[in-house]
Amino acid sequence: MISETTAMEVGDADRSRELAAAAQAIMGRYQERIVEGLQEATELLPPEMLEPSRYHLGLQPGARPGKALRPTLTMILAEGLGGPAGWAAPLAAAVQLVHDFSLVHDDIVDEDQARRGQPALWVKDGMPTALNTGDALLTTAFLMISGSRVPAEISQQACSSLGTATLEMVGGQQADIAATGQPPAELSAYLRMVELKTGALLGAATALGAIAAGRTSETIAACESFGRTLGIAFQLRDDTLGVFGDAEETGKPVGNDLLRGKQGLPLLLALNGSGDLAETARAWLRPGGLTAPELGPAVALLRAQGVAERCQGLTTTWTERSLVALARLPLEGRVAADVELLCRWLGERWS
Repeated sequence: MISETTAMEVGDADRSRELAAAAQAIMGRYQERIVEGLQEATELLPPEMLEPSRYHLGLQPGARPGKALRPTLTMILAEGLGGPAGWAAPLAAAVQLVHDFSLVHDDIVDEDQARRGQPALWVKDGMPTALNTGDALLTTAFLMISGSRVPAEISQQACSSLGTATLEMVGGQQADIAATGQPPAELSAYLRMVELKTGALLGAATALGAIAAGRTSETIAACESFGRTLGIAFQLRDDTLGVFGDAEETGKPVGNDLLRGKQGLPLLLALNGSGDLAETARAWLRPGGLTAPELGPAVALLRAQGVAERCQGLTTTWTERSLVALARLPLEGRVAADVELLCRWLGERWS
């Protein structure tokens, strides 16, 4: 006979699997069009950049693709707001290209060896090639919009929205770099950094859906606000998985943030705690810091002190805030239900 606690854990795991399967089915409806858009984008690349770009974008046979969350949100919101799919497709491809540009550079900065279960591009082809590939992807994103058949007004709005969000994202990334190894930041400062680093581009993805649908500035702003809020929840969960996740599930190394003294959510909560936990966490930031052999016990300590639960509590709070923002959008009923499911999955996902 299993204990009540074990039964609850099994039930939670079953619910998580069901939620993930439903979310994958929703995103799968847009996968083919997203891949087609990315394939079209690679035709704009210089021949020298084609192979590394296709490798990083997951367009080669047998590659493990990314979630394509951002372009999915662009397309599903455009659909829910009554927009033509043909107008949403190039905008969706563009936002994914900007996201992939950021991932190429992130892996270099963070010295992450793997991305989506395979060697990171800078590991496979070297840093110069990776930098050039990221630059090419970023440039191609805006060519996808300006060279599309969408009306000029929509193209101009889309370029402005995506360009502004890209600059905010870069600023957020720099703020994240500057905080590494420094004295602990306030939670409010961390959340502001997260809004820039991740929320800005997710906000652009959702705003692009409304732009593609030809909606008013008020609706576009409401969609952007929803995406930004969801982006914060997404990053909180990402930071949590970066310490407490499974590398095989996430497709990237686990624990690097702690080893580098990067103030993701788990470390920040420990640093701003009290007693022995805070003192131990502060020692991890000193010269010599936390070593690889000490990583396992460090993660176990954070778990034992309730840091994982606090991380999930904050993630749930921001997920619920995103659902409040979602409820304000004039989406068609089925689409609204699908987007709500995606939000809930993002707040609980394991990959």
